[in-house]
Amino acid sequence: MKKILLMLTIMFFLINNIIFSQTGIHFGIKAGYSIGTQYGITPANLPYEVSSEVRNGLTGGIFLYFPITDAFGVQQEFMYTMKGSGQQITMSDPPMSTSTEYQINYFELPIVFRYTFLKLGDIGIYGSTGFGLSLLLNGNYSVDGVLDFGPGGKVPFSESGNTDGLDEFDYSFIYGLGATFDLFDQNCFFEYRQTVGWNTLMMPASGGEFAPLRNQTYTLSLGMYLL
Repeated sequence: MKKILLMLTIMFFLINNIIFSQTGIHFGIKAGYSIGTQYGITPANLPYEVSSEVRNGLTGGIFLYFPITDAFGVQQEFMYTMKGSGQQITMSDPPMSTSTEYQINYFELPIVFRYTFLKLGDIGIYGSTGFGLSLLLNGNYSVDGVLDFGPGGKVPFSESGNTDGLDEFDYSFIYGLGATFDLFDQNCFFEYRQTVGWNTLMMPASGGEFAPLRNQTYTLSLGMYLL
């Protein structure tokens, strides 16, 4: 079902581009580096401490830019993005420490509103904001931990699996800053973006437990207008 939806979306996107290619709408590609992390709210009375690490990954896809004025426009994207995190958990009761790694991959449909607020010759500086819908493609997790029994010794354990039970859809807010410029007679842009998820995902943990976390991603991307 996910593959069918992905193919239909791309086909619609390409047909849409052909129909409107003479109306000023721009078509392009973008790709870059993503830094994924996940965050959650831990009640003060829980007997454990959590520290998060990032997942380094890639992002890339295609987009349509709909100019409304010379300075303002709307950009619709179809992106593949790697997300996830590393979670280090230390518990006092029972005495245990775990290291969990989440690797989850999404097909994203961001819609952002762009406004160019500064022009420096051929360079335009713009801000962007919007929202996104993400479809879970696949994912997995792995847990390595140690139970500390004090004088009784330490017992290591490990666990791994997939994220098939995770919510298929994730929703997010998007904020960004970028610059448009010409490179080898080609219209390009470089962009920094922060994507903040508002869905609380029940991420699988050890022993059949779940960790309530939300996705957060930082990306650096280079884009090129092809039409």
